[in-house]
Amino acid sequence: MRWNNLYVAGVGGYLPERIETAQEAIAAGRYTEQKQSLNGFRSVHIAADHETGPTMAAEAGRRAVARSGHGHDEFGLVLHSYIGHQGLDFWTPASFVQRETVGGSGPAFEIKQGCNGMLAAFEVAASYVTSRPDVTAALITGGDAFRMPYIDRWGSDEQNVDGDGAAALVLSSRGGFARVRATYSHADPSLEPMGRSGASWTDAPFSGGAPVGVSERKSDYLLAEDMDFDDAIEKISSSVQLSMKQALHEAEVELSDVRFFLHQNLALSIVTHGLYGLLGVDRDRTTHEWGLSTGMVGTADPVLGLNRVMETGDPKPGDLVVLQAAGAGYVWTTTVLEILDVPDWAN
Repeated sequence: MRWNNLYVAGVGGYLPERIETAQEAIAAGRYTEQKQSLNGFRSVHIAADHETGPTMAAEAGRRAVARSGHGHDEFGLVLHSYIGHQGLDFWTPASFVQRETVGGSGPAFEIKQGCNGMLAAFEVAASYVTSRPDVTAALITGGDAFRMPYIDRWGSDEQNVDGDGAAALVLSSRGGFARVRATYSHADPSLEPMGRSGASWTDAPFSGGAPVGVSERKSDYLLAEDMDFDDAIEKISSSVQLSMKQALHEAEVELSDVRFFLHQNLALSIVTHGLYGLLGVDRDRTTHEWGLSTGMVGTADPVLGLNRVMETGDPKPGDLVVLQAAGAGYVWTTTVLEILDVPDWAN
């Protein structure tokens, strides 16, 4: 979808003060030297006891709203995304984020689509803001805190490591520091069993009390006797390419024109072949080296990357920025932005 009169007006991030290194996790028997060597993660940020996904998302949201220059009365939508437990069951974290940031009487909704939740929310908010004359801006947030015994940040996934934190972004029809040129999402639900295979239905969350085994489900799916492994990999690869190709086409730009490519903080073993080799992206254009010190922060990685670029990447007017993510299910989303100006809070 090519967008007109749609802008990113503010962006914000929040990472907790406490840091746990891979070496500390190895010494505690929670990680291994082999995994660290293959996957590259050096550290993660750890939420304090009083910090949850929504409280951190609200902090990132306040920063994004302040930077946007928009009044609270201009916000007609709040969307909150996450992948893990939000601190309470039978509760509405999106309404909490709204209450703690912009308030108002516009709706607040949760968007859940695995790690792609925040860019999925971006697309939903884009349609909402551009189609409603009474809505000027939308606040999009993502926040997660991964805690044992529900999630073993160093062991639930064989390749990726989970870090705590949050990000937020303000979409506006009034103006901003970046123009949204295009977005594109592509789905392939035939891959949905990859996140479910081998697991039984449960009557309540956290049944059995053992950490969620993300890699176990993937392995069970990919190694099943009736599974065509090569076909599954081809579906994933072609979908990554299609999402990127279509977004760039609708933005009327080439990949070679893009200065910053911002993606999930995936393991080095994944991005080397699954993104850089597949798409022809130069890793120097990304924030991945920094991301290996934060881990995968739920749904927030691409927007945390944008926040990092604006604060430390020396962006220039005219720079093109691509944000891309994938979420189990599977859905891929690519967003193309053009920097219009560098605000005072940047760099």
